[in-house]
Formats: sequence, structure tokens, C-alpha cells
Amino acid sequence: MCYENLLRQMLVHVLVMLLWGIQAIRAEEASPGTVRFARTPDISPDGRWVAFSYLGDIWIVSAEGGVARQITTHEAHEINPVFSPDGRWLAFSSNRYGSYDVFVVSVEGGPPRRLTFDSAHELVNDWTPDGRYILFSTRRTPQFPPLPEMYLVPVEGGRERRLPLDEGRDGVFRPDGLELAYIRGPGLWYRKGYRGSANDDIWICRADGTHHRRLTSFNGQDGSPMWSADGRWIYYVSEESGVSNIFRRSADGTGPSVQITHHTSEGVRRARISRNGEWIVYECGFELYRLHVSEANPQPQRIAIVARADLASNPEVYRTFTQGISEYALAPNEQHLAIVVHGEIFLVPVSGGKARNVSNSPAHDREPVWSPDNKAIAFISDRDGEENVYLIESAEPPGAELGQARQYRIRRVTHHAGPESGISFSPDGKKLAVLRHGTLWVMDRDGANAKVLVPQPRVIEYSWSPDGSWIVYSRMDAHFASDLYLIPAEGGQPVNITRYATRNFGISWSQDGRLLCFISQRRQDLDVFVMQLQKPASDSTNRRAESTAKLANPLDKILDQPGRGRLVIDLDDIHLRVQRVTAMSSDESEAVIRPDGRYVAFRSNALAANDLWLASVNGEQIFRLTVGNVHPRQITWRRTGAILFLDEFGALRSTRPNLSPGSAPVAETPNRIRIEARLKINRPALFQEMFAEGWRKLRHSFYDPRLHGADWEAVRAKYSALLPHIACVEDFYDLVSLMLGELNASHLGIGGQNRNPEEQTADLGILWDENYPGPALRVREILKGGPADRKGIELRPGEYIVAIEGERLSEQTNLSRLLNDKAGEPLRLQVSRYPDGRESRWLELRPIRRQEAAPLYYRHWVARNERLVHELSGGRLGYIHLRAMDVESLDEFVRALYSEHFDKDGLILDVRFNGGGFTHDQVLSFLGGKEHTYFVSRDGQYGTVLRSYDRKWTKPVVVMCNNRSFSDAEIFPNAFRELGLGKLVGVPTGGLVIGTVNERLIDGSFFRVPRLGVYTPQGINMEKAGVVPDIVVEPHPDDLQAGRDPQLTRAVEVLKQEVRDFFAKRKPVPLPVPGASESRP
Repeated sequence: MCYENLLRQMLVHVLVMLLWGIQAIRAEEASPGTVRFARTPDISPDGRWVAFSYLGDIWIVSAEGGVARQITTHEAHEINPVFSPDGRWLAFSSNRYGSYDVFVVSVEGGPPRRLTFDSAHELVNDWTPDGRYILFSTRRTPQFPPLPEMYLVPVEGGRERRLPLDEGRDGVFRPDGLELAYIRGPGLWYRKGYRGSANDDIWICRADGTHHRRLTSFNGQDGSPMWSADGRWIYYVSEESGVSNIFRRSADGTGPSVQITHHTSEGVRRARISRNGEWIVYECGFELYRLHVSEANPQPQRIAIVARADLASNPEVYRTFTQGISEYALAPNEQHLAIVVHGEIFLVPVSGGKARNVSNSPAHDREPVWSPDNKAIAFISDRDGEENVYLIESAEPPGAELGQARQYRIRRVTHHAGPESGISFSPDGKKLAVLRHGTLWVMDRDGANAKVLVPQPRVIEYSWSPDGSWIVYSRMDAHFASDLYLIPAEGGQPVNITRYATRNFGISWSQDGRLLCFISQRRQDLDVFVMQLQKPASDSTNRRAESTAKLANPLDKILDQPGRGRLVIDLDDIHLRVQRVTAMSSDESEAVIRPDGRYVAFRSNALAANDLWLASVNGEQIFRLTVGNVHPRQITWRRTGAILFLDEFGALRSTRPNLSPGSAPVAETPNRIRIEARLKINRPALFQEMFAEGWRKLRHSFYDPRLHGADWEAVRAKYSALLPHIACVEDFYDLVSLMLGELNASHLGIGGQNRNPEEQTADLGILWDENYPGPALRVREILKGGPADRKGIELRPGEYIVAIEGERLSEQTNLSRLLNDKAGEPLRLQVSRYPDGRESRWLELRPIRRQEAAPLYYRHWVARNERLVHELSGGRLGYIHLRAMDVESLDEFVRALYSEHFDKDGLILDVRFNGGGFTHDQVLSFLGGKEHTYFVSRDGQYGTVLRSYDRKWTKPVVVMCNNRSFSDAEIFPNAFRELGLGKLVGVPTGGLVIGTVNERLIDGSFFRVPRLGVYTPQGINMEKAGVVPDIVVEPHPDDLQAGRDPQLTRAVEVLKQEVRDFFAKRKPVPLPVPGASESRP
């Protein structure tokens, strides 16, 4: 009997334990450790294990799912794990040293071993089948065009070898190692639904980088090539089915593609195949899947993963900022400053010191402005979900000034369902003005009685008159021209007071309300102007003297003068009472008139630096105040005559110009005001705020109010659910990028807070012979203007570098390590005519930074094209490449046009690899000339117009474009053809055309917001509609690798015919009638 009871108790105990076990398993499946947003997976050679990146670290899990094992633990971001052919090792990329390097670690864990040391990013692609080398993609060489390259690095470390491809990334070797499948194209991995020439395609070449053939030609995204075990098939990811899925086709390119997976809602991203060819692992949505491809009808299996690990870094950190100030505001009594750091508002004495946080919120608080009585600060915050106006006041006894308080209360003033910005108090402190999506509103201080003052949108900025009776605002029209308008503060009809339809902005009043300072573009440059708001009492000859007369009151009294009644403004011909203050060949901005109206402080990029300058209001005296390229912004005058501003790094600086009679200010390094702002940053809350900011910006400002058909609320819910699975900013950026991809639009992006390389790799200005196996380096070419192209350095092509700084070059030598942080430093090279180093000599040169080398590589590419055009045309055709649609490239275009090519019979204008800008009209203005008048000299020589800067080109032009001609480099060729100026040669552009702006998130990250659509005269949206050339020439990698440019060769042929036709149709110039008098009675 006792035995039966015991047995019964044991059975119950076993059942209870089983139930507990089942519950534990279920709890594990639903636990917070459940993995979502696992990234960049790979599968082991036998298909049993999956490696992936999660929370910035590398993990391994059974291919069937379960509890993952953490392989790396580091605060850096680690991605792209790839199993070695024997399955014992993982190669991966990590930014532990700032940029992504290649590392190797055992699958059992342990300390990783670093293999690459360059300051460029290096992303692991594959292993060679023999396991001796790792293949990685990079943009290491500052070459032009700036295309991705692939390198091999030995697993034991040492010299990396570049595969001799003109372009390539994401390469994978055929199992026998004889061929390589790789990606070509500028496609974006996160963009959904794109169709056009700026996509990615899969190519195959021999392992030595020769004999290329194209595998896919779908005009959407193709990626993640994978070889079958026998090398007969290529599996890959494609949007051929509308949504990204896995396809398969014959590796020789014959036969149709076969769809393997059939996902319909979420697409497949990165995919990898096991070396036995049986299993594929891939990302789909936010999960990992595996697919048994050796089965007849494989079905995807979701891999359920649990990961339990401590975070590699604290979710909350304390940081002390001494710079990084995004905004500041000086209190009217000048005792305190309100500064914005990392989205928090601090108060600090004007002399500097420790700052007090007065906003204390994870939200983005910004744009602080003081009330005139020093008792409150109005600011913009999204703490309740929208960008509205809030007020900070003292919570201590009534009447206390905010700067003296220690307790604060914050209250919401507005409840608008859209973004607000540009908050300001009226001079008497009774009113608030604010911009609501580009319209100007005025309300009582508590938000009551709000009314729209300017209902027309696109108000850029505004400013109250000193007495509060008027408001001047700058408003942009649909043609991008902005004028200044004057309107009574109580409402009324606005008056255009500039009437100059270019750009007018940057409003600043003198304290007496008689002068208005602003920036205007009335020539090529932006200059400082001053407008007299009242007609001068004296005649015109005394206007300057009156405007600059010394006032009786010193500056510190000007600001305290009581109002003199309503300011009277003479509107009659007010737009003519404007005089230019600066006339330098530079751009000026941030102009602020001194309260007494005698001087203007401003920013200028004169003398190749952005510094603070000062001018008398009549422009007769101009001084440079600072040196050091400080990039001053938010310039503010103090009562003392000192000038406050923020520098390029967000540090607060001050300078006080010596304006005593008989003296002149001296340019010097400005003083830095030492400020310490300490705050706690909660990373999960920060990511939540940044996500909401970016999502909201696009909801309110994306150029298409229908957001390209995306359900934006559903998009927010979908992606915000992944934020708990984000531990580092790199993964956050990628998550937001996926959200942006839902819009299927260009000119989107986020970034700016990535790690910086701890070391910078320098450049020698030498092009190496990549076919030479070593161990020495053989010189193929010397870069003109580079470190090796100097007098006394007699280095010649064909010679060998056998040692650097005494270290003999070998297979174990890593060249990047020898060049790290060597820019500007003397570097000794041992040079010989023989690879074994016989009869060697020592040379010394100074390497340069890659940023300095990039223009030299660009010029090298352009010079090669110029030589080709010259050879093919016998010197009769000119060639100009436009690197960007910016002012610098425009200046180079004009220089080359007049100095080198104006006597040519025709011109090739190349905008391939041009990322855009906004100078299409300026370029077109030089090309649209028509011959209308001939000038004939006594000896019979004739011409069209004088040879001057504005002389127009009237002869044939051919424009070249390709799938890396973006944005304004697409508007330009389309306009060129619309205007009938000539033919286009190349390949279709990508259809990436939107007007965009860069905005800042709370942490300083940039966030691109496309605001303007661009349409052709036929009403076609140029976004997603690339420009198709008249003559399409597809370049082949074999041609480019051999130094041939079939597009440029064809352009020369087309232009030759255009020139022949032009001169055949040209009417003969009528000669002067013999004996005719040149004068008429």
C-alpha cells in the first residue's frame, strides 16, 4: 500500500515537472529574448548552423532554431558573418576601430583576429574555396569614378590583392574557384519596387577578373548570387515577381529564370547557400528563414531564435558636452544664454560655466527664444507627438527672472496638428508669432486668439520691427525666388519691399527701425544689402553720411531706449532705397546689423575660408574678424560691442572688434566660451524619438502628399515595433532605411553619427601594376600632381618599391598599416629597377590624405578622356566633364569652355557619374546661343560676338549621361534635348529626381526630406522616369577593364557627323559691299 502511494506521488511529480517544462518552453518562445531583426545571415557548409548579426554582435544558432550562442561581445557594430569552407571559422566585418575591417573568429568563440587595417570600410563577401583567402568589398582607392572594388586578404594576414575589375561587390566564388559571381550597379538594398537603370544586376567573370558575362538584365533589383554545389546554377534574390523572392537560373545564362520562393507581403533580402548546395538561409521581413532547395518543392521554414545576453554597452549613458550646441539665445538682459544640446534646453551664464537643464525630456526641444522681460522662454517641442509651442517659466515666486530660478514649470501653448517653427515674442512680450507649415500666425502669449497673418505658404523667415508694429518676412515663390514683404503686425495687405525676384533673406533691423539689413543675390554672388525704411531728410549726396553718422548714445544705451511711438515706414519707392554693403567675389550670409546701425557683422567664404567679417553700413570699410575657417552661425551683437556666434563644431565663441577711431580690427582666433552641459541619454528612448521625428517629417513634408501610395500609419506601426531589437545606431539607420524604402523614392537617407576611423590611410599618388604578383610593388603610373610627382623624386613607371621605412615588402606586409596616419609626414621608399632590389636607391616623399588625392585621380580620368577625344577627332573636338551640378564644377566648365575649347568645331559635355546639384540653367545658358550677327574686320576676318565671359557656344554639342547621372544631372540632359540643343549618348539615367533638403534629428543625424517634384513640359514626373539617350551604348566590363570607353568613342562619331551637318548648312557670311561707306549721312 505504501509502495502504491509512493508510485502515485512519483507519477504526479513527473507530470508536474513535464508541465513545468512545457510551460518553460512556451515561455521561452514568448520571452523578451525572442529575436527579431536578425541580420546578414550565413549558413554553415553542412547546413546545420546559421550565423547572424543581432544587437550589433555575431551569433550562431541551430538551423532548426532555438537558443542562440553569442560569438562576439563588443560595443562596435559587427555584420556579414561568413563560414569558412571547413565550417570552423567565421569571417565578419566590424567597426571596432572606426571603419569596418575584416576579422576572423572561431565558431566556438574567443578573441577575433583583425586582418585589414585600412580606414575605408571593408565588408566580407566570401572565402576562396580552399579557405586561404577572404573576399571583401570596399571603396578604398579614391579613384574616379568612385565605384566599389573587391580585394582578397590572406586568412593569416598580410598583403591584400585587388581583383582587376572596374566595379564589383558582393562577390561569391564558384565551388571549384574558377569563376566569381558578383554585383554591378548603384542599386539601394532597402528600396522596394524600383524599376530603372540605377538597379543592381548579377555578372559572372573568371576568378582572375576577366571574361565577364551578364547573368541578369531585369530592370529591378537583383542580388545575393549563390552557386549550386555543382556550379551549374545560380540562385539569387530578385523583384521579378513584384516582391523580392529567390530565383534560379542556369549559370551559363541560358533558359528562363525559375521562381523558388513565393513571398507576397514581405520580400527576401540577403540570402546565402550552404556549400553542400542543400540549404539557403535568408532574411524576409524581420525574420530568418531557411529553404531546403534540394527538395522538389521546397517550402520556407521560419527559424525561431531566442537570444539571451547582456548588452555590450549601457542603455543609459551620461555625457558632458562642451560643444555640439545646435542653437542658442541671449537673454535680453544679457546675463544668461539658453542653449540647445542634444535636444535639451540648458541655461548658462553668458560668461560660460556649468549649464542647467531646464527642459528635461526625451523629446526634441529646440528654438528657444526669451521673453522681453527675461521671465520665460518659448520653444518648440514634440513631447506630445507634434511640434508645438511650449513655455518655460519660473516655478518660484511670481516676478522671478528665469535665469535666477531653480524650479521651472513647462506648459503647452499651442495644440496644432502640424509642424510649427520659427517662434518669437513681439517686442512688448504680449504676442507670439509662429510659422505653421510655411504660413505665418500671430497669437496671444498664452496661445489664445490665434490668427493667420500670412496665409500664403513658403514663408522662410520673419522679423518684428523694434516697436512691434510691423513684420518683415521672406517668402519664396514657385520659381525659387524669395522677396521681402512688409505687413502690419495687426494684419493688412503685405507690400513687396525688395521687388527683385532672385533671393532675398536674412532679415535684421537696426534698433531705431530705420535700416533693414538682408542678404540678396543680385549678381552671381550673395551679398549684404541695407534698405532705408524712411526717405532721407537730406539730399542724395548726404545719404551715406547720414546713415553712418555717429549716434549720440553709446551702444549699451541704444538697446534700452524706450519706444518713440509707432514706426513710420515710407513705402514710396522703398525698393530703390537699397545699397550694397559688400561687393566681394564671395558669398555672404548670416548678416546682422549692429543695433546702432553703423556696422554689419556677417559670414563670408572669401579668401577660401568661412569666417566672420565686419563692414560699415555704407560698405566703405570691410574687415575680416576671425581666422581658422570657423564657419560662424547665429551671429549676435552684445551691448559691449562683442559678437557671439557658434562655430562649425557647435562651440560658442566671442570676439570684440576694436572700432576705436584711427584703428582697425585685426583678424584673430575668436575666444571660446567654456560651457559644460551634462545630460543623461537613454538610448532606447533616443531611438524612439529619432524614429518618430523622421517619420513625422516625411508625413508632413514629402513632396507627394499621397506618399507614393504608402500607408504611412501602417508603416510606422510596422517598423517601430522593431525598435526594442536595436542596440546600436548602425542597425537603427538600417531599420529607418527599410522604412524609407517603402516610399520607393530617391533622395532619402539617414546617417551622420557613425564611428570615425581611428587611423587615416594616406595615399602615395602611385598607380600599381595589379598583375604583378610581388613581393615588391611595381609602379604602373605616377599620378600627376601627387606626392610622387615632385621635383627631385625621380620615380618612373616600371620600377619597383621593395621597402617602406626600412620594412622589406613581402606577402606578410599590409600596405595600409605602413601608410596609416602618414599624410604629410616624410616617408622613405626603397626603389629599384629590379624586383629583387638590386641597385636600389632611397626616395623620400610626403603622402597625402585621400581627400586630397581624390581630385588628382579625377583629373587623371578626365585627362585620359581628353586624350581620346583629341586622338579620335584630330584635335577638332573638345571634351568637358561636369563632376557635379555645383558652383565649383560650373566654374571649371566655364574656364575650360573659354580657355581650351571655344575654337573647336564641336563639344562633348559629359555628365556621367555626376551626382547632381542645381546649376542646369547656368550651364544651359552657355550652350543655347544662336548666330544672329556677324562682325567683319577690314581684313575679312569675321566672328559672331566679342569673346567675353557671356559669349555663347553656337556650334554642335553632344551630351553624355549614364545610370549614375543623378538628379540635376538628369534634369540637364532632358532640358538639353527639350531645347533642341543636340543629341544624348550613353545609357538611360536612373530617374532619381526630387528636390530635397537635409534636416537634423535630435542627435545631429542628417535626415533627407524630398520636398519638390520635378516634371517635364509634358507633365511627366522625372522621379522614376529616367532620361533615355538618343544613342544608347551599353559599356561592357571587358572594355572598361582594358581602358576602352565605347560610349565616349560613339559620342565622338556622333559629334563628327553633327559637325559636318552644321558646317554644311551654315550660311556663308555676307561680305561688305565694295566701296560702301561705313557711315550714313
